[in-house]
Amino acid sequence: MPESESAAKLSAWSAPECPFTIEYSIGMLDDIRLAVVDAFFSLPRGGVEIGGILDGAWDGERLTITGYSALDCEHAFGPSFTLSPRDEARLSELLAASDRNGVRPVGWYHSHTRSEIFLSDADQKIHRRFFPQPWQVALVLKPHTFQPTRAGFFFRGAGGSIHGEASYGEFALTPLMVRPLPSGVPAAAPAPTPAPEPTPVPPVPEPPPAAALVPKPAEPEQAPPLPKFLDVPKPRSRRWRVVVLAVLAGFALGAGAYLKRDLWLPRVLAMTHAPSPPSLGLITADNDGQLQIRWNRNSPAVQQASSGVLSIGTGGPSTQEIPLDKAHLLSGAFTLARQTERVDVSLATTQADGHATHETTAFLGKLPDPKPVEDPAMQEQRDKLSKQVAKMQSDLDAEMARNAKLRKTVDQLSKQLHDQQRSRLLNQAPK
Repeated sequence: MPESESAAKLSAWSAPECPFTIEYSIGMLDDIRLAVVDAFFSLPRGGVEIGGILDGAWDGERLTITGYSALDCEHAFGPSFTLSPRDEARLSELLAASDRNGVRPVGWYHSHTRSEIFLSDADQKIHRRFFPQPWQVALVLKPHTFQPTRAGFFFRGAGGSIHGEASYGEFALTPLMVRPLPSGVPAAAPAPTPAPEPTPVPPVPEPPPAAALVPKPAEPEQAPPLPKFLDVPKPRSRRWRVVVLAVLAGFALGAGAYLKRDLWLPRVLAMTHAPSPPSLGLITADNDGQLQIRWNRNSPAVQQASSGVLSIGTGGPSTQEIPLDKAHLLSGAFTLARQTERVDVSLATTQADGHATHETTAFLGKLPDPKPVEDPAMQEQRDKLSKQVAKMQSDLDAEMARNAKLRKTVDQLSKQLHDQQRSRLLNQAPK
């Protein structure tokens, strides 16, 4: 596994799953690391991702990486290393130029600043299209703010597939000695400087006029063009667009709120309308002096109550309190012989959790006329007549029972007689 440095400034990388050994120049890889870190700090929150091709040689068993060529990506789709059609055309030109200079494109590299070291679907698409040879590799670098840059190689296995989820052997890139930041392409050797030719002595010019002696202001230097994803055109100031967008946004919010009213409307109603306490439905009704006190036995306050107290006041200082158990609460009624014109009634129930529900009502009405006192002799005579009627009814019921029994006996005798006659006729018939 990486990395063992040789005397020729090469380091070797290998993995049991890789069918060949990868050697790379330490200085070349440090140049790529410097360019990746510089792009990482060029913008906040991840910077810009860069990439390029790897140059080197392949001898059938060993892949040697000795140089690289940076791809000037226009970043048309943002700071990530996503190639546009113009970037793909420029990459094809780099590959052709690298092949003509006597070295071979042995793979490519790119940085991941917002994700880990892996080959995405888009990365594998670039690898299959521009680096189709089975020995060509991909190098992914991951820069950090306070830690060394990590890297990992990706290759094709024996069946041609690429294990893109993670590298089989990540390694850290230790910075070398401080050097000038590379421009992206290795600098060529400087051409020899030709010997200077003798310069003829020019004639002495005439002094310029006084106006020409005034120095011209220096022209400001033009800044390099920004990437496309940063070159945002300035919006024109048109208020009507802002008004139209605000109106459309209001309509969209209103439509969305109407469609989702099942989610927010119950909560708003629950916040604006406090839940009212459960009703007992306590009422009173008079029937000729008999005060009927009723309550709703199907009310949750009654169904869930364990006990209750019915308080009845008739205008005096004292109040009659009648305890009610669960069965009496579920009956839903209580009858009182009314003695006064006003009756105050209250019902209190106690829930199983200790909560109490209380409800009060009142009845106001004239007392019924008193019934005349009946003569005791007449009452005694009426009682005797009632007893005689009851006895006669009992005798009648007994007589009807005897008649039913006799009717049943007659039916049985008639049936027996019928059966005997039939049997006699069958015996007399000729055989």
